[in-house]
Amino acid sequence: DFDKDQPTIFNLGVSADNTEDILARIENETKARTRHGKLPIVIVQIGVNDSSLRGGRVQVGLEAYRKNLEMIINKMLPLSSKLIFVGSSACDESKTTPVSWGEYYYRNRDIKRYEDAMRTVAQEYHISFIPVFDEFMAATNERKGLLPDGLHPNNEGHQVMYEIVKQRLSEVLDEGA
Repeated sequence: DFDKDQPTIFNLGVSADNTEDILARIENETKARTRHGKLPIVIVQIGVNDSSLRGGRVQVGLEAYRKNLEMIINKMLPLSSKLIFVGSSACDESKTTPVSWGEYYYRNRDIKRYEDAMRTVAQEYHISFIPVFDEFMAATNERKGLLPDGLHPNNEGHQVMYEIVKQRLSEVLDEGA
């Protein structure tokens, strides 16, 4: 219920989505979750799939990724009370070059480049940005098993992500409150 003090959270992630997929649906999905003139907070975490290779070709080139992020910002600013970008988790390349479910290749140097591009776009547009990659990479180096398939965090991996994002997200949400 949108009228309660507690937030309602919608996880609208779709497996294999990239920024092009987000662009096709984010505006309608945000409008559908706007009630009584109260604009939602929109948190976007996207880039790992954009950075992946299939058949030797990147899914979404870095420049197209940047442009897609800019279009997401332009669509969301009028529809959200706050827009927050969250960086990407690292992968276990021993299991992602390629992944077990297809000819997709995920590499940390590419994921990091896309997170850096997101940071740059966020800075240019004065959008809040929460980095994830470096801390998550450090956690995966310390603790094995956070990424059972090499790409998707298990419960412990999601807890690590939560801890990385929690403090900074609280600060971002309190800004301008």
